[in-house]
Amino acid sequence: MAIMNVTKNVKNQFSNDKNLAMRINFYKKYTTNKYKFADWLFDKYVFKENMKILELGCGNGSHWEGKIETLPDGCSLVLSDFSEGMLDLVREKFSANENVSIKKIDIQEIPFEDETFDIVIANHMLFHVPDLNKALLEVKRVLKDNGVFYSATDGNGGMRPFLHNAIVKFEPTSTAFTEQLPFNLQNGCEILGKYFENVQRFDYENILAITNTQDLIEWLKSTKSISGYSDESLLNLYNYFEDIRIKDGAINIPRETGVFISVK
Repeated sequence: MAIMNVTKNVKNQFSNDKNLAMRINFYKKYTTNKYKFADWLFDKYVFKENMKILELGCGNGSHWEGKIETLPDGCSLVLSDFSEGMLDLVREKFSANENVSIKKIDIQEIPFEDETFDIVIANHMLFHVPDLNKALLEVKRVLKDNGVFYSATDGNGGMRPFLHNAIVKFEPTSTAFTEQLPFNLQNGCEILGKYFENVQRFDYENILAITNTQDLIEWLKSTKSISGYSDESLLNLYNYFEDIRIKDGAINIPRETGVFISVK
């Protein structure tokens, strides 16, 4: 099983929103696409009156800030995660919204009856799931006929090979950022096609232009890929990226991300 979808590792990384919030803020700060990813994603969603919506792996709920009020009349939203730390934050933000309920849910065992939801959302979390087959069968089960499953994910290109190629200059045997995402832009259509009648892929074009090298180092330190690296190794990385920043004005890193829209 891949490191990123070992349950203990996921729980440790996301027991609270420290790592998640830092990464979200990092992407927001340095994205060059003025069409914000959250806005782009919400423009892909098709919400209609009286729909029942479930988000799995909602994290700290930042995805929904300023958005819940735009839901059509009669819509109900279930925000869920399997981290109590995350759910505490979501309760603080949204418990006053009468159309929102908050539940602890493991996507591999969704505690709702068959054909309950019109829409299920699982963004940037399927690559963390230990048993993806079981999870997708559960998603399909709780979706109504013609229900829609939105699943955003990253690709195996973009940041990952860029960062790996930098790290091996100082750590030649490093395998950091070489692990393939179990669910990614490249294999998502094939995987989802086993469960859903119609699957479409949409890519979000983006490059990160990082102007503060230490921010990139802090992002790297938040990942499992370089956990345990020595201060010397991190300093070498800092100096390497800082030289690029000085030369080019920014550290330009392509980012592969997008969303699959699947219809039951």
